[in-house]
Amino acid sequence: MTLFWFLLTGLFFLALLWFCIEQHLLLVRRQTISLRRLPPEWDGLRILQITDIHRRELGRDHRRIVRSAVRQKPDCIVLTGDIISRDMTEYGAVFALLGQLCTLCPVYFCMGNHELDLPPERWEPLRRGMAQAGCRILRNETAVLGDGKKPPLYLAGADLSGGVYRDEERGFRHLKDYTPAQLTGALGQPAGCTILLAHNPLLLDTYAAWGADLVLCGHVHGGLIRLPLAGGLLSPERKFFPKYDKGLYEKAGTKMYVSGGIGKPRFWNPPEINLLYLKSVQK
Repeated sequence: MTLFWFLLTGLFFLALLWFCIEQHLLLVRRQTISLRRLPPEWDGLRILQITDIHRRELGRDHRRIVRSAVRQKPDCIVLTGDIISRDMTEYGAVFALLGQLCTLCPVYFCMGNHELDLPPERWEPLRRGMAQAGCRILRNETAVLGDGKKPPLYLAGADLSGGVYRDEERGFRHLKDYTPAQLTGALGQPAGCTILLAHNPLLLDTYAAWGADLVLCGHVHGGLIRLPLAGGLLSPERKFFPKYDKGLYEKAGTKMYVSGGIGKPRFWNPPEINLLYLKSVQK
């Protein structure tokens, strides 16, 4: 029995040591995604996805994220929400990060639930600083990628609504639906091959019914703790084993890629950014 407790204590301290180390790692996960409607001229597009930074700062002014982004040579960078936490009041590191990223390629942003929670007097300085850095904020808007020399490729950013994240009592028991009709009302119908930036991956049915070709999400943080075979343990909605926690999913012709993101405490789930290679599959 003494040996058993000795081994158990040793395992506990090893796990604690790994937990402390893991919070400071930064992985680059690469994924090739084939899209049937992607024009051949866009074959090989490199999209760098960064999401859910929250309070975590990897190097002063996020310099480790910048260095990693430079090495990936992306064609565009997308930020899929929660680049801050709702209780933050100082955004200098975020502005420094965006300023560096915007020198590499075009940078686009969609709202996460933490940005949606900001009152106007705190959202406005964040919005203004992001725009001054050169980041394009897509609030229920669609951008056309490229310089017009290629067939159009559309990038849409959805705000969603606060009710899909918390109920009126700031709990999680009575979350609201977000329907395809609401998404159409916010963005209109897709005009062609469309990449949708939408923070919450738990609405894949809606994104597929709307007609997105590819959806890029975050929010679930990979399930915070990842278990062998079982995957992510817990979603921000306090739900065990969320259906869409991390990686590539597909429904009715719509592909969805969910990043584990960077912030929040995590275990067996290191912080990550994601390099996505788009491949055209023409019939």
